[in-house]
Amino acid sequence: MQRPPALTIAFTATSADPAAELRPLLPVVTEHAAAALLPGDGKIAVVTSDKTDFVDLTPMRGQDVESVHTAAEKLITSNLKSLESVLGEAAATTDGLDAIGTLDRALEQTPAGGRVIFVSSGYSTVAPLELNMAGDWINRPEYFVTSVSRSDLPNADSKHITFAGLGYPNPASDQEQAGPAARTALTKIMLGLCAKMSAASCDTISGPVGQAPALATNNVPRLILDQIATHCVGQTSIDTSIAFAPYSDEILAAADSILAPIAQDLSRCPIGSAITAIGHSALVPGKTPDAELEKDRAQAVLNRLVTLGAPAEIIGTASAGGQLVDNVPGGDFSETLAAKNRVVTLNLNVNE
Repeated sequence: MQRPPALTIAFTATSADPAAELRPLLPVVTEHAAAALLPGDGKIAVVTSDKTDFVDLTPMRGQDVESVHTAAEKLITSNLKSLESVLGEAAATTDGLDAIGTLDRALEQTPAGGRVIFVSSGYSTVAPLELNMAGDWINRPEYFVTSVSRSDLPNADSKHITFAGLGYPNPASDQEQAGPAARTALTKIMLGLCAKMSAASCDTISGPVGQAPALATNNVPRLILDQIATHCVGQTSIDTSIAFAPYSDEILAAADSILAPIAQDLSRCPIGSAITAIGHSALVPGKTPDAELEKDRAQAVLNRLVTLGAPAEIIGTASAGGQLVDNVPGGDFSETLAAKNRVVTLNLNVNE
């Protein structure tokens, strides 16, 4: 048997990120601890933008590593309380979300052959990954990766990086919820930059890694995902509580003030542009999610855009997307989170 490689868990842990949680990382950290052969093998570094803690999960019996599986499991479970305590205090204090800077700190703590799990929404607002200054990053993530200088990135040679939580900001913040286009672009950017850092491997864990409100109170600029009007690419969200009557797919006249400018901009987009719509809805206790209504509302928005002047050839498909965030956390309905689900997301791309 081989000793486990070093493990570092890094969190941007800003007000734009969900609070750090152990549950999504539990399989990784317990596997790491269970593989320990010598004292200290189960140690984990926990890194944020301005703090580093070390937690040793090695299952020890006196001066030796516990070799009996069931006994080792109990010791690891007991040791996890220390890790939970550290994660419960993980919160960035410096303003902005510095994805590359935090990853740099994590790599510095990780010896060759080790693994970094980087947990972040990816809503980076600090150079060299200042997404609000990155132009058309949603439609051209590869171009953005190419434009970043290698000298501005840390060295990840002989180290493995796993990204988690990309595209899932703190649901209680005023950050926009990323749709498929933005989440895909964030993933491509992070994996592309990872390869540029010469990492031994780069991969991702898809889906959210937490829904709890952020502990941090630092100021993170709002990441602008609505780029349709300025770039003919990207995404924007239509508030269905304004555009539709409750439980109806008949679009209201009030929506025209939002949709008319979009339709006008779409009329100026290049050949090959295509706009799609994804309907979302809040989960109401006691009611079954209505995917048909979500899709019908998305189609109604697309139809209305054509009526308002958008070229018919640019119109793509409508689909149902379910809930963007869990608006019944722990079984308790949250109107604040529910409002984030009452949208139709428009995604515009140019097929070249």
